[in-house]
Amino acid sequence: MYTLVGGTFNHFHKGHELMLRTAIDTGCRVIIGLTSDDYVIGNKEFIIKYRTRLKRLKKFMDKYTDNYEIHELNDKFGETLKIKEANLIVSPETYSTAIYINNKRNEMNMRPLNIIKVPFVLAEDFFPISSTRIEYGEITRTGKRKNPIKISISTNNSLKTMALRDFLNKFMKNFDVIENHEYETDTDQPYGDDTPRLARLRAMKGLRDNDYSIGIESGLFYNKINNVYYDFHYCAVIDRYSRITTGVSSGFELPEDIVDVVRSGLSVSDAIKEIYNIPDIGKREGIIGLISNYNIKRYDLIMESIRNAFIVRFRPDLYNIFDFRWMK
Repeated sequence: MYTLVGGTFNHFHKGHELMLRTAIDTGCRVIIGLTSDDYVIGNKEFIIKYRTRLKRLKKFMDKYTDNYEIHELNDKFGETLKIKEANLIVSPETYSTAIYINNKRNEMNMRPLNIIKVPFVLAEDFFPISSTRIEYGEITRTGKRKNPIKISISTNNSLKTMALRDFLNKFMKNFDVIENHEYETDTDQPYGDDTPRLARLRAMKGLRDNDYSIGIESGLFYNKINNVYYDFHYCAVIDRYSRITTGVSSGFELPEDIVDVVRSGLSVSDAIKEIYNIPDIGKREGIIGLISNYNIKRYDLIMESIRNAFIVRFRPDLYNIFDFRWMK
């Protein structure tokens, strides 16, 4: 049995390495289709010469196995319509082509190929590593950003900015966080669906020419079953490709005396000021700090909502809302 993998392999990078290592790990003889200069020239903005790509490909494969062969690829099918039985290694970007190939094989009364889809290898900025991005000087072959990742957050609350920076520091080294103050909200105390709506509005207002823009909003949700109001934080993240991901923090029950004051038209922070004479609690420990005896603070909930909004971006290939065929 064989394992097939094809590509141009311009600017050989970590994504290519993962595909090839996956092919090797099948234990089958690997047949690599390397696109010819003539075939690629009409489909790519740039092309490294075939002999250079071939040399780099051989160098990598020889480090791990000699059970492989490389064929020049002059069409999108290569060996896929010739070999009786094989694995086919693809990326999320080329998965649809694999389905098309299997449909063609079915028309030819051939058994379908066993499709093995490898995930994207993400750069430091959570966008996939690609030869195009390397060619344009945006990232290195290992996915490091050459210029800072630009991230906006629409807020006047430094606590949100601090939580965002602390989260990003776990995954990124080269980034800038910019506070955007040019936004408006139509209420100081969101309820229900107003909370995600205003978080998204904040995020969209700050995008401009940034890589990401963040909006975080806290709001109240009413549970009819137990007649209780819960306080949640909602985070919206929009990227430069207009893709939005969202996350929600843990929710906690508000005391009835605070709910009664909020119902009169005040925000939660203003209610705390009126009842307990504690000003600006939302910029420090938050109401959660007060009612948890300071075991939990608002920072923790903000951080949780940010983390949950980015979870989708760790494995974008698992979510149908992402289609990176347009992302080069």
